[in-house]
Amino acid sequence: MDTKLFVRRQAGGMFAIIDREFFPSGTIWWVDSGHAAASDSAGFGGNPDKPLATIDYAIGKCTANAGDVIMVMPGHAETLSAAGAIACDVAGVTIRGLGGYATMPKLTLDTAVTTDIDISAAEVTIENIWFEAHFADITACLDITGKGCTLRGCRFVESTGNMNFLIVIDTGTANQCDGLLVEDCWFQCPDAANTNAISFDAAQDACIIRNNVFCGDWGTAAIATVGVVTNVVIENNLIYNAAAAADSCINLAVGSTGVVVRNLVGNAHATDKITSGASTVAENYGSVIAEDLQGILEPIAT
Repeated sequence: MDTKLFVRRQAGGMFAIIDREFFPSGTIWWVDSGHAAASDSAGFGGNPDKPLATIDYAIGKCTANAGDVIMVMPGHAETLSAAGAIACDVAGVTIRGLGGYATMPKLTLDTAVTTDIDISAAEVTIENIWFEAHFADITACLDITGKGCTLRGCRFVESTGNMNFLIVIDTGTANQCDGLLVEDCWFQCPDAANTNAISFDAAQDACIIRNNVFCGDWGTAAIATVGVVTNVVIENNLIYNAAAAADSCINLAVGSTGVVVRNLVGNAHATDKITSGASTVAENYGSVIAEDLQGILEPIAT
């Protein structure tokens, strides 16, 4: 591991520290749509004063499983308008957004319900990126079919009413997404047409969903599995679901195994906020929103 100090030249020739972190010894590629010199061309991307213009082009510059990192500068913005508009198809790449709440790099999805971002390679990591829906009933924001991928510190929001992701994170066929980690993310999706924030459409193993905040309206469930998931960990999530449907906070298919622990959940249904399959359940608390009552153990202790 190398210690790398990332800097950017400011007006007057001064340098400002952007970030200091440990990274594997791969190539670092820079992306910044706001830079006057940004270009998706040969010879660009090697330093922050001559950056690439798009994330997808930067992915194409990476070498699989070499520890390459794409640094996305504060204020970077892209509008995506087609299926697979960004194809994360190079294994082992980290896409890391720089900046805080107001300057987090933003990807706006619009134009068609099929617009999405495909993560097909294994062990892709995406950190600190803002994903925003700007079209009605987009089928899914992220379509993940690679093993061992990580989403960390990302935001998923709707730009305005009726501009929404029906599903935010959608997974592939059986065991394609084993080892998926979703942590420290924010989901703000209030449109009533939504179905899931995270949907496991088939059997997956060893997935972890932890320390996330879900505020929205998901008619099926914020976290749901159609297939049987095994060795799953769902812990320390805060879930506010405006839907008045049973099991609409966490709903695991019958036979699912793992642990569902220390989640705080609430919906507009009187009971049944969590259905856990056959997993171990402990210290989850649920409440009925719009009622001025403390949460109680969920599922109810027997």
